[in-house]
Amino acid sequence: MLSKTIKTLCAAAVFIICAAVGFSAFADESVTVRLDGGKIDFDTAPQLVNDRTFVPMRAIFEAYGAVIYWNDSEKSVTSKYNGVEIYLKIGDEEMLVNGESVSLDAAPFIADDRTLVPVRAISEAFGSRVEWDEDERVVSIISPVEENSVLNDVVINNDYRYTGYDGEYNGVSIFDNYGTDFFGMELLAITPWRGEQYAEIVNGMAEDLPDVRVFCGVPPTAAEFYATDTYKTNYKSSIAHIYNKLSDRVTPLNLEGAMNTNLGNYLYFRTDHHWTHFGAYCAYLEFCDKAGAPFPSLDDFEVTVKDEYLGSWSKATEGTRGHNLLGLKPDEMILYEPIVNYSGMSYHDMAFEKPIKEMVLLNENFDDYNVFLEGDYPLEHFHTDTDNGKSICVIKESYGNAFSTWLVNSYEDIYVVDYRQFNGHGDTDDMFTVKDFYNLHPFDDLLILSYPYTILADDLRQMLGEMWREGYENPERVTEYVPDKIYGAENESEPESESEDEPLPTLVPEPQSDGLIF
Repeated sequence: MLSKTIKTLCAAAVFIICAAVGFSAFADESVTVRLDGGKIDFDTAPQLVNDRTFVPMRAIFEAYGAVIYWNDSEKSVTSKYNGVEIYLKIGDEEMLVNGESVSLDAAPFIADDRTLVPVRAISEAFGSRVEWDEDERVVSIISPVEENSVLNDVVINNDYRYTGYDGEYNGVSIFDNYGTDFFGMELLAITPWRGEQYAEIVNGMAEDLPDVRVFCGVPPTAAEFYATDTYKTNYKSSIAHIYNKLSDRVTPLNLEGAMNTNLGNYLYFRTDHHWTHFGAYCAYLEFCDKAGAPFPSLDDFEVTVKDEYLGSWSKATEGTRGHNLLGLKPDEMILYEPIVNYSGMSYHDMAFEKPIKEMVLLNENFDDYNVFLEGDYPLEHFHTDTDNGKSICVIKESYGNAFSTWLVNSYEDIYVVDYRQFNGHGDTDDMFTVKDFYNLHPFDDLLILSYPYTILADDLRQMLGEMWREGYENPERVTEYVPDKIYGAENESEPESESEDEPLPTLVPEPQSDGLIF
């Protein structure tokens, strides 16, 4: 009874506030908000006010990675991101951006114990572009792309985008071309602070290996190029931010450009979240260009084709309409047979004292992506007759499997390490750091190849960090701060303490859904 009374009073309060400032507000659960393709989850539905979309402030600021200061005495919020400071006050149709006044079409307000703020005004203040798709009921926020020497010349080719969106099934978004040719994709956005933590790990590995050339590559997924305009990702912005945080010891790879210039080819599986063998070859060519490594022409290879391939997206969507859609047009798995002689062995440990089995690069007995490197083993070593004395270590997850099969053409020794399989993770308790491994088996080059979910997922980023430094822990994310100028409270020097009886609006972080784990 008490809970019902409180809800009634809250609803009445919202009505009174709205009436006082001359607007009407109503929740619209059909509206979704996406930042760089990734969906922002809200525990209070977006509300429409004077044809403007209002969302819970904590969720939108957290999605950007902004820090927040809540002034309870005047019911205002100050938030800072990337050098831009925003000040908003409940019931006030004026917003301050770095101290400059900006008029709002409607004032922020409180509903369901959440402070709601105008999503367009916030996003544009942070330098983003905002688009509205009336048919899909989607607010798309597109972050600006930082200047970056590697990516500056990449202009995304939109000619190959699919035309229709068929919905999300167990986290897999499915698109079609005029009702056919269904394509499963994941829509992820890399938050800046996660990218910065990832760059710190890569820089740390490079610093520990002063005599090794270090390369870093973040491959965009299919949604960057093939999703409809409303649902497209913006990895270029995220990757540019990461690359700008890399030290001079690390050479970044332009995998965005490598994919973008080959969009008319079969780069990604439609029923699987990985790139194809050819897609990995395009990335391999970019690596060889940066590393000055020799590479063969595709014309030198014999090709094997495995038909009727249904991959990870097909498995993830089982029991849904999405599974049926993907099954209408299975993939082809086009494999390029090795042209060098090699031997391979997998191990549980970095000292090579616990062998697992002899390995082959392409095992056609598998009917899935495990055809590449026979799946995910902790450590694999391939020795070839390339006879150039060159060696490379690759730190990867499954995206690196197809890629690594090409390296036998350029190196005499290739070490392939799955960061998810060591340091108490996976099936082995053996420890591994890149520096310790180098001391046992010196190598010339190091490549950290990271599919975006490696960077997004806190647990995977933690595992990667443990490859750099034993006992590594992800830095704690700071979300609260005290601005230099506390608007409306000139004499205050500290934020007011939180009341145990009356929780502050939106001070509990909203849960975020980043994607699927593979």
